[in-house]
Formats: sequence, C-alpha cells, structure tokens
Amino acid sequence: MTSSPLTAFHRANALTYGSLLSAVAAIAAAHGGSAPAAGALIALSVIADTFDGRFARSFARSPAERDLGVELDSLSDAIAFGAAPCICMMLLMPPSFGGTWLMWCLTFAAFAACAITRLAFYNVTQGELHDFVGLPAPVAALVWSTTLLLQPSALTSGVVMLACAVAMVSPLRIPRPAGLGLAAFAAWPLLVGLAHLLGSLGSRFQVLGSGF
Repeated sequence: MTSSPLTAFHRANALTYGSLLSAVAAIAAAHGGSAPAAGALIALSVIADTFDGRFARSFARSPAERDLGVELDSLSDAIAFGAAPCICMMLLMPPSFGGTWLMWCLTFAAFAACAITRLAFYNVTQGELHDFVGLPAPVAALVWSTTLLLQPSALTSGVVMLACAVAMVSPLRIPRPAGLGLAAFAAWPLLVGLAHLLGSLGSRFQVLGSGF
C-alpha cells in the first residue's frame, strides 16, 4: 500500500506530468491570445501521452505504484484532452464570435463529457478489447489542434469539437497503432506542432518586416 500521495511523484510518471504541464501551458498561451502556441502545446501533450505508458513500464514499480500511474494518466488526460481544448477555444474566440452563451456552454460541456466518458470506458475495458472503441480523447484534441492551423472561424471549431465528441462515444473500432503505424501516428502531432511554430515565426517576421 502507498504511504501517501507523494509516492505518485515517481520518475516513471514524468511524461504523464509533462503532458499535463504542456496542456496547462496551452491554456496560458491561449489566454495570451496565441493560437499557434496553444495548438503546438496541445500537440506536444499528445506526444507525451503517446509514450508515457511505454516510458513508465521501463521502470521497476510495485503493483500499487503501477495502479497509481494508471489513475494519474487517466486524470491527466481528462484535463489535457477534455478540458484544455475547450478552455483554449473559449479564450481564443473573438468577442464578436456570434452564437449564444448557452450554445457554446453546451458545446464545451459535450466535448468534455464525451472525453471523460471515453476515458472511463477505456479504463474498464482495456483488458478486454484489443482495438480502441470510439475516437481516443488525445486524438480528438489533436484534431482540434490540427484544425487551428487553418485559422477556422469559431463556428467551424465548434462543429469540429461536436463531431469529435460524437466520435469519442461512438462504437467506431480503431486498431491500436504499432510499429510503423505508431511511428506514423507519433509523426502527426510532431508535424502539427512544427507547423504551428513555423506559422507563429512567419507571422512575427511579417510584423518585423512591416516596420522597415
């Protein structure tokens, strides 16, 4: 039995905490009005989450420490991929985004509710099912981050979030990536993050160039 919550701060959980930190930083970036930074940090969070399980298994841990790591991963995912995209979108929307306050509250609530439902379903079925059932929450957040590259309207972002919410709780079966498939999936958030950073740098150079 673990002696206190402090035992959760095991080096095996470093990537899980890193994913959480990146998501919180994304919220801070969105608060500062930087959509590229927010999108890149959500993508970074997905990368950390992709490999946190493999990283954790490389350490010798007691059964209690392993169970605690699983709980930490799920709770971190709920924040990083359920709450953070909603908060980022809310902060990035212009004052004249249109629509009603209730409509947007329901959109964000639907995305967050479907994300935690998907995570809970995964927790209780991961030993029974070989494939993923429903769109994984990190992928839903990554879809939103990818959409940001297109500088979508608030309405488009809302539609994307609702579509992802439905996909997360649908009976859609998705094979678990392995080998080249896993490498290809890991390349997706990496490329999205780089594209956000390059877009941000390009915008800064344009601003600097306009001063000459």
